[in-house]
Amino acid sequence: MERRSDRVIRWLLPSLGGLLILLAYAFTLFLRKGGLFAGDGDPGRHIRVGSFIIENRAIPRVDVFSHTMQGREFIPFEWLSEVLFSAADSLAGLAGVAILTGLLFATAVGLTYQAIRRFGVPAPVACAFGVLAFLLQAVHLHPRPHMFTTALVALFSLLLLEVRRGGSRRLLLTLPVLMVAWVNLHGGFLVGFILVGIFAGDALVRWMQTRTSSDARELTLWLIGTLGLCLLASLLNPAGWALWPHTTGYLGETYLVDFTQEYKSPDFHDTLIKSFLAALTLGTIVLAQLRTRVDLLGLFLWVLFAAFALHSARNIPLFGVVCMPWLAAWTSELLSREDDADSIGAKFWNWSWGIQRVESTLPGWPVVVIGLALLTVGAVREGRSGAYAFAQDVFPVEAVDHLQESGFVPPGPVYNEFIWGGYLLYAWPEVPVFIDGQTDFYGEELTREYRDIRFLQPGWRESLASRGVEWVLVPPDSPLAAALTLLEDWALHYSDETAAVFVSVEPGTS
Repeated sequence: MERRSDRVIRWLLPSLGGLLILLAYAFTLFLRKGGLFAGDGDPGRHIRVGSFIIENRAIPRVDVFSHTMQGREFIPFEWLSEVLFSAADSLAGLAGVAILTGLLFATAVGLTYQAIRRFGVPAPVACAFGVLAFLLQAVHLHPRPHMFTTALVALFSLLLLEVRRGGSRRLLLTLPVLMVAWVNLHGGFLVGFILVGIFAGDALVRWMQTRTSSDARELTLWLIGTLGLCLLASLLNPAGWALWPHTTGYLGETYLVDFTQEYKSPDFHDTLIKSFLAALTLGTIVLAQLRTRVDLLGLFLWVLFAAFALHSARNIPLFGVVCMPWLAAWTSELLSREDDADSIGAKFWNWSWGIQRVESTLPGWPVVVIGLALLTVGAVREGRSGAYAFAQDVFPVEAVDHLQESGFVPPGPVYNEFIWGGYLLYAWPEVPVFIDGQTDFYGEELTREYRDIRFLQPGWRESLASRGVEWVLVPPDSPLAAALTLLEDWALHYSDETAAVFVSVEPGTS
């Protein structure tokens, strides 16, 4: 009979999966904290839109955040995530935003680990591939709505795999419910349809191969029905059916996609992206070594999501959550075939199952709950000391503070640096911006106009005049700043290492 002391100790010991979740959360809050708000200004915009919705108790259907597009129809396809980020900011400042981001990241990592374990992979091997999935997801770790998509892709993948392995078909009924939330959280809901469609196609192929299998037939019909219900669920958003052409149409905007850095192909010289290269290399080696027929569903998902990730670096986390369970299963199959009992592979495999037998007796969750709570408290305290803030060497933090403290009254519309638009909306919400990171809304024409002005293309002065721009906020080393310095009708109002502010004046009065 187990002693009470042993039982208490067992409850207080962490599982490997629990440690992985805590690692992901701690990484976000304490190792990545400086980088969370240094990549772009989009978090600022999302918080600002969310606060507008909360304050006005209404979802904006026309633009109220810029002077260039004010009054134009606005598709609020991320409104729910923006409300959540704004609420987190209201509760604990940017530390709250970091906490929400960390929870989403840890959830996606934990769900991926669970999917790996469902393939029958022993805990130590699953943990190793969970760490690889963790690194792949960290490639695009930013406090933005796409974090909800990564977590939901991991959940969709886990549930679909569970049903395919013989789990209750009723699990599929949760997917349309999740889709209702997803279409209001982020435009990445399209990936959910891709996953359900692929699993439905796989079930249909197996049904056609067996013909007499009632199980394959039933699964096919359930998945097709789920796909239909998800389609109906996707209409439950403020824009209705208009959300579909808006979301899919952006993918065809070549200029805008090429203009956005995160949509470009991965740079394999980047430290984190090297984990993607490692995963591709390992997958190639493992697949080449397997002598039995590879599950076509896994192979198709691997090829498809690898192609997505190679086309756009922001898809690498999706590759991680969808494909790492399959790679872990293929690798485990190789290790389990080792004939030589004295080989390193066989010894490692036996050791892994030994650890697995011990870990299977550990609840694990008490340590995770306690650890998450302690890390959250630490993050809030850290946040109060200003650790979570927009980087002053990237954003015009000092410039905006100076203008506000000096009582500067904007004389009219502003022309602002592209990546500063979101920050400006957050730090100075009374000022409508020229443009911000939401290129799917601003469109190609205005984005081209922004670039033509910044890089002094023919007609740039006329463009400023036609927009009624009265002051400019740009980096001091930008071509536009250099040109305005030489003009009589523009005066330098403020400058630091990050930002320069120019104000329009009458010639001869500067």
